[in-house]
Amino acid sequence: MRVYIVFAILAYFAFALNSVIDKFLLKKTVREPTTYAFYIGLLSGVAIFLFPFGLDLPSGKILVLALASGALFEFALIDFFRSLKLEDTTKVLPAMGALVPLMTFILSAVIVGERLSGRELLGLGVLVAGTLVLSARSSLTKHHYRWLGHVALAAALFAMSFTLAKAVYLEQSFISGLIWTRLGMVAAALAILVFPRARSEIFHTTLNIPAGSKALFLSGQLLAAGGGILQNYAVSIGSVTLVNALQSTQFAFLILLSWFFSTFFPHILDEDFSTKSVASKVTALIIIGWGLWLIS
Repeated sequence: MRVYIVFAILAYFAFALNSVIDKFLLKKTVREPTTYAFYIGLLSGVAIFLFPFGLDLPSGKILVLALASGALFEFALIDFFRSLKLEDTTKVLPAMGALVPLMTFILSAVIVGERLSGRELLGLGVLVAGTLVLSARSSLTKHHYRWLGHVALAAALFAMSFTLAKAVYLEQSFISGLIWTRLGMVAAALAILVFPRARSEIFHTTLNIPAGSKALFLSGQLLAAGGGILQNYAVSIGSVTLVNALQSTQFAFLILLSWFFSTFFPHILDEDFSTKSVASKVTALIIIGWGLWLIS
């Protein structure tokens, strides 16, 4: 198996653990997606402490691309968390997992000239199909259209962010590129404070978060930070399209985690595990496994 695929799978395992924490906090404590995204963006600034390991001053063009990549990622998080607040993680993530790779495939071909082999294209299609099996299992009410709208916008922003990051990594070392993109996230997070309503929500939520939830949030962000580093490293050395397509493995991990928490700790996470739902999930896992085999 290719090295970047291993790093990507490890990243998505960390993201799966973090997504359970995200869903719990969005339901119980930090109810405003903007507030949640704000603190994630702000905390991403700790990447600056990596500067002794290789921070270079890029050209003006690459600097703009790096900052834009980080800012787009921050704005994508807001819509991602809005969709997560409205719908189950086991529906949101598959939809995201289908849209982001397809959008990245188009953008990366145009912006960085990435090309996939026939086998890789087939693997991409199979991985996307596996996620579609799950995201398409629900009837589309107005409620579903609402969360799907947030997912579509988040997916487009994530795809552009990752594609620009790939362009940066082609010109910069991994550590340097990571730092500059994270500084873009910090800048976008601070820009949120310009809007009075968002600023009020952030300050109000901050004052009312229980100490236990703060510790849980920080734990989740440590997982997300570790996953983010692994994911970005995979992007820097491999195909940005296939790294995003491997998000389907995050769902495979999430199925197991959701089953565990829904069965033993339903007050933390309560997902749908009816017979019909389980059948679609198992089918999707088989398809995802096939797609993983094709690209590895």
